[in-house]
Amino acid sequence: MTEILFYITDKAGDGVQTALAWRIAEKAWRQGRRIYVHCGDAAQARGVDEAFWRHPATGFLPHEPAGPEAASPVLVGHGDDPEGHHDVMINLAATVPDFATRFERVAEMITGDPDLREAGRARFRFYRERGFDIQSHRL
Repeated sequence: MTEILFYITDKAGDGVQTALAWRIAEKAWRQGRRIYVHCGDAAQARGVDEAFWRHPATGFLPHEPAGPEAASPVLVGHGDDPEGHHDVMINLAATVPDFATRFERVAEMITGDPDLREAGRARFRFYRERGFDIQSHRL
């Protein structure tokens, strides 16, 4: 069964969710995992892709937009199920995509922003109602 991990911070503001996603993706990549960062739409995916090149200034995370030719260990996309096998999905969308359970792990980022926090509560209920084992990590 898919392992569900919630990463929770009280920090709020532009870029907090993306910075948290970068941190989780970087850790998973160093463990040899393949990661898919799922975004709510194309604009968010472009923003995350661009932010991953800049954050942090001293870091590096090999990534690229998801697509048929993409080969990086970290893919950023939206909409459809990414092609190929990926171990971890980092969900930055407001809802849980239909294909989430094909991943070994799903990481959910919850920040102090009221809208993101409320959407995170809805995703938590979604997983709990379906019997998933949920782990929470306060950052």
